[in-house]
Parts: sequence; structure tokens; C-alpha cells
Amino acid sequence: MDELLVFDLDGTLIDADERISDVTRRALHELDQRGIAWTVATGRMPHGAREALPELRFRHPQAYKNGVLIWDLNENARINAQAMDPVELLEVCRRLDAHGINPWLNTLDHDDRIGAYIQRILTDREKSWARYMESQSINVQLREDFAGIEEHVLNIFAITDNAKVLDMAEELADVPGVQVYAGPDMYHQGYYWMDIHHISGTKGDAVKFLQRQTGARRLVCFGDSDNDISMFKLADEAYAMDNGLDELKAVATDVIGHHTDHAIAHFLADRYGFRL
Repeated sequence: MDELLVFDLDGTLIDADERISDVTRRALHELDQRGIAWTVATGRMPHGAREALPELRFRHPQAYKNGVLIWDLNENARINAQAMDPVELLEVCRRLDAHGINPWLNTLDHDDRIGAYIQRILTDREKSWARYMESQSINVQLREDFAGIEEHVLNIFAITDNAKVLDMAEELADVPGVQVYAGPDMYHQGYYWMDIHHISGTKGDAVKFLQRQTGARRLVCFGDSDNDISMFKLADEAYAMDNGLDELKAVATDVIGHHTDHAIAHFLADRYGFRL
């Protein structure tokens, strides 16, 4: 296999409505027709990717939760996972609680069932998120004390109007085994997202794994945010979206168009010589 194309989802492959457009879907179909390998590496969990990419079948494994989880969405099965250290997990949650941040845990049990824990559901946004997860057949459990959870904890996350999440990378810099990402919620004004997971579960780690799995000679990556930097640094070519962060553009091969203008589709059509 000559090359593997790896796409981020939010702010990159999907549009402002959190869906893949018909134009982009046609471009991915053209890649399949030409035998060009591609996959996704996203901060979403598998159910979130399936919602954004309905009825899309993958020919290669995908990376979720910024690389913590390698999953086959076609078979709904785990290929590889990197769980958080239980001691560090509790320390992180203690510090989040001190800042008034209500953490969720994404988990994976020994039968590869995805679940979630939260101490309390307080806000309308949290209630909405819990309903969404349950609509995806994910068991959401309330648990005041996170000690002794038997499942593998994939990550800690929050969806909140508490801007303190933006400071957690600095706050947790002395916890050696964790990686922290946070930023404004591009879909809900006034809200922020935060994602914390094992430091060895980055998109860079994931694309190395996927490259070995597929036997691809070269990696070509696409993204828009700081969680894409690790895979950009490993890629043979890396393309940042025009709507992307400046620090990502600084390590990119080039900058292409905006994700709301089907920029990925047009880039692929130009690169591989097909019409949309």
C-alpha cells in the first residue's frame, strides 16, 4: 500500500451541522474506487463518529478518543485500547472537582461494551448529553466515588460553561501519565469541551499503529486542532484546514480551505484527478 490518508472529523471532514456532506461522501467513494486507503482519527467515541458518518463503511480501522481507542466501526469491536492509570484518574478527578468541573468517564468493559460514569447530572447540557448517550445504547451510571471502577477508563471529559477547563493542561502538568486537551465548543456557543486521557494514547500513536496495520508506506494527515499536532509531526504530508489553529498550521505541509466549504473533497479531487 502506497499511502494512508487520515482525516480528523470535527472542523475537518464534517460540516457545521456535524455531518458528512454529499460532496465529501462522493470524494471518499472515489478514493475507495481507486484503491486509495483512508480512515479517520477523531476525538469522538465510535458512536459519535457513526452519527456523523451514517451508513459509511470503512475498509480500515479507525482511531477514537484522540488515539486512545482503535476500533472497527463495521464490526463494532475493539482492536486496541490504552486505559488511564487508576491512581492518576482519581487525582485528576479530585483536581477537577476542586475547580467546580463535573467530569464524565468513558469506559470499556471486558466484553468491549462502552459505558459512562458521572458523579451527578446537574445542568441542562449534561442532561441532554446523558439522553444522547442513552439513545446510543450507552449505559450512563451515577457514581459519587470513582474508586474501584472495574471497567477500563478510556478518558475523562467535560462539556461545560466553566472556562476553568481551559486551564487544566497547566494544572495537571505534574501528572506524568495524562494528556489534556480543551477548547471552545464549536457547535454550542458559550460552552467548552475538555478531554483527558493516557499520554500514550495520542493521534500520533494511533496513526503509527494504523500504518503498521495497513502496511502503508506513507501517511497523509488532515486536521484543524492541537490534538492533531502529534500525527502531523509523523506524517509525510500534513494539511491544516483554513479554520484550524495557527500552531497546527505552523507544522503543516500546507493549508487548504475551510471545512464548511467541502475543502477536503475539493483537495482530493484535485490530487487524484476526479470530478465531484
